[in-house]
Amino acid sequence: MKKIAVLSRQEEELTACLSGVQGYAIQYSESPEILPDTACVLISQESAGASLREKAQQFRRKNIPFAAVTFDPSEENQAYLLDCGFLHILTLPMSAGLLQKHIDALVGTAEQHDTGSTSFDFFFTQMTDTDNQRGAYVVQESDFANIFRYVQRLQERMDKQSHLVRFSFHTRLNIPPEPGVLEDAFPIVLKCLRRGDIVSIFGDSLVAILIGADEEGGRKAAERIVNTYNAHCCDSVYDMRYEMNEIK
Repeated sequence: MKKIAVLSRQEEELTACLSGVQGYAIQYSESPEILPDTACVLISQESAGASLREKAQQFRRKNIPFAAVTFDPSEENQAYLLDCGFLHILTLPMSAGLLQKHIDALVGTAEQHDTGSTSFDFFFTQMTDTDNQRGAYVVQESDFANIFRYVQRLQERMDKQSHLVRFSFHTRLNIPPEPGVLEDAFPIVLKCLRRGDIVSIFGDSLVAILIGADEEGGRKAAERIVNTYNAHCCDSVYDMRYEMNEIK
């Protein structure tokens, strides 16, 4: 199921308005760090406050569909949101059917660039735009296998090692991870790794490629992540474990 990230506290009025949206898993968070399988982002005007323009720029750079969510229908506010960079504005409350159509259209939005008529300078700027993401580089599950194979080929030219680490979740009764377990652990893995590393949600596990890490360095990084998860999620019934192999 596709996921919608709502940058807001889970407030009663907003939750009630979005409860009629069908076919999506809605996740509320005040953190701007979005998981790689997110279909679109809804940004609450009330929660974002003065950072609205910054958040619009952030998600435009990442090419993630986004919209402002507001309870202020005034013309002045609509103009303000447009000035902040929001092309999609959801003014609540609205009927469930109309809101569903807005969400479906937003998820289906994909920016198309005609590179044949675009100057090289502009193209280069788009490619090298500043990445403010902390920690490892996030990729979607569908892209991870191709990146792994690329790193595998790259190893033929590198003097340093690289390792693949798989983080899995276990209980005494061998229960598969429930919804939300991977999502809770993902930010921990992301922040504990370096910007040069690569991380993704892959099936029922989290996987990471540690570029240029030898066996000792890889194990130290993996153990740090496991210890951090088990400390922060001590109330969870799941324990995190890891397996690591050198990429050859």
